[in-house]
Amino acid sequence: MVINKRGISPIIATVLILLITFVAISILAVFVVPFVSESLEGSEECFDILGHVTFDESPYNCNIGGTLGDGSEGERTGFSVRVGGEDISGLKIALYNEGSSEVVEFLNGTIGNTLSSKLRMLNGLFSEGLEMPKKGGVRTYVAEGLFEKIEVSARLKSGKTCDLSDSIELNTCLDNDAVSKILAS
Repeated sequence: MVINKRGISPIIATVLILLITFVAISILAVFVVPFVSESLEGSEECFDILGHVTFDESPYNCNIGGTLGDGSEGERTGFSVRVGGEDISGLKIALYNEGSSEVVEFLNGTIGNTLSSKLRMLNGLFSEGLEMPKKGGVRTYVAEGLFEKIEVSARLKSGKTCDLSDSIELNTCLDNDAVSKILAS
């Protein structure tokens, strides 16, 4: 008894491979394209202001421990932020010290959250609102505590908070004028 074993023709095999490939691509497109579209939605705004929020070169970008303006001992960290875009309505500032972090978010003239009472303008008080730099301008802030690193992100007028815009590693203050202004209450 002879069994006639025949395979499928090369033309049918090629058509089946093309059909399986087409189905696989269609299934991926149904799931991947909407996911990527949703992920990219709104990122165009942040891309447009890339580089518009930076730390300014300043003698105030430092930290210090010492006698405060009221005579008590304390620690302070100063930093200067430059804003170059008009669509920026606020800042998100992350303060890092020895592996822990504190995040402060604020809009122009407000104290954004309870941690904002740990942040003041250079010549202001910790209980006052924080001012945003105007387009092309610089503002210097003082944080209560000794921080090694600070990161800043932009908050847009649309309400979206962008990813990291800039970061800075801080050292001990060496400029005497900067030390006296940072330690002032």
